[in-house]
Amino acid sequence: MKKFGISVLICLSSLLSAQTKQQIDAFYNAIRENNFPLVKKMVDQGYPIKAMLPGQTAPVLAAIWKKNFPMVEYMVEKGANITADKKLVDGAIEYGSPEITFYLIKKGAYAENSLYKAIFYENFGIAKELYLNHQPQIINYEDLGNLLLLSVKNKDLEFIKKIPLKGKDSPMDFYNYDGYNALLLAVEKNDTEIAKYLLSQGADKKSRISFEIDSGTVNGKTALQMAKAHKNTELLKLLK
Repeated sequence: MKKFGISVLICLSSLLSAQTKQQIDAFYNAIRENNFPLVKKMVDQGYPIKAMLPGQTAPVLAAIWKKNFPMVEYMVEKGANITADKKLVDGAIEYGSPEITFYLIKKGAYAENSLYKAIFYENFGIAKELYLNHQPQIINYEDLGNLLLLSVKNKDLEFIKKIPLKGKDSPMDFYNYDGYNALLLAVEKNDTEIAKYLLSQGADKKSRISFEIDSGTVNGKTALQMAKAHKNTELLKLLK
């Protein structure tokens, strides 16, 4: 086993050293230029797609940054290592590519932190799919609160109904950095149906915009005041 391991290292070292700086630069330039035919030609001629060259971004990650799904797919099929780097799926989410995101997950790339990334980048489509169909995910109270706010922002009542809202540490009690909880955001957007549903699940009708600054707490409008501004008589009755 030791001799085999040493042989692999020697082989890999030879493979890497065989690539001149000019060849490496040409390969990465082809990716940056989205020149898939040239990338394919260089890999077919022996460019070490399975190896991670010292000091270089993984080629498959560079292709992800370009949102080039055919190039990513080709590299994976040619043996690019997608399990060593745990940030590949995160990269696909950051650059807004659902197709690459779910392809990589299907192929076994690390994705347990991806729901957080989708919420952070406010990519609701990806976040929704991850939450519904790609568990387990690492998610805490703050993440769930932000997911609820993102769902309200996207006016998706059916998805909101799939988020557990009752009980201890309800995401309805979460306030973002702008001082909003889900009910306040729904009322501000004058979304009667979502606001009504949140109230039916126990949202605090006395909710008020609240956030911290260096000198203390700043309080803004209440949900009731927002409903008055919209002249929303239905919500006014529910919020009094």
